[in-house]
Amino acid sequence: MSNTEKSDLLHLAESVSVELLEEKKPLHDILLACKQICKTLQILDENYWIELELNGYLVRYKTRDQLYDNLPNYRKTDWKFYDLYGNMISLPPDIANLFGKSIIYHSVADLENSNQIVIGNQFFEKFNKFITDHGMDYASKNVRIHEAKVSKNEINQVLTGLKSRTQEFLDGIISILEFGQVS
Repeated sequence: MSNTEKSDLLHLAESVSVELLEEKKPLHDILLACKQICKTLQILDENYWIELELNGYLVRYKTRDQLYDNLPNYRKTDWKFYDLYGNMISLPPDIANLFGKSIIYHSVADLENSNQIVIGNQFFEKFNKFITDHGMDYASKNVRIHEAKVSKNEINQVLTGLKSRTQEFLDGIISILEFGQVS
């Protein structure tokens, strides 16, 4: 990489970092710029998380357990459960710990444009089977989670975590471009 290319890339990374800090652009656009930086430096494979954030985690992970095991911590949040009729379901703490794992797998563009997220019942099959098999009484054996909802506040926590990860990435790139060897 020539000194001019290195200097241009450094300028781009610094500009994107400022845009991120000053929230001048949507996070989606910031990540697109980060992806371009990775392509130029030929480090896109090492930074696949950018692709997952842009396109959502369902492109790679299909089951609830795969999603939960591979989601970054900032994408693990609280959610509220509802039955088929829209009634909120309160889970006992031990059941909530076992089955109440959140899975915010949506793309960053979807998150930036959402006031709430609704997670469909396909991710609650294990819970519904478990409660049918192990419920303590008639009422608990017949509880079925139909969907879960994630509030705007929780979405904002995910976006804040992603901004921190993106800033750390940009800081690292800037440091490499300023002081490290780039081929």
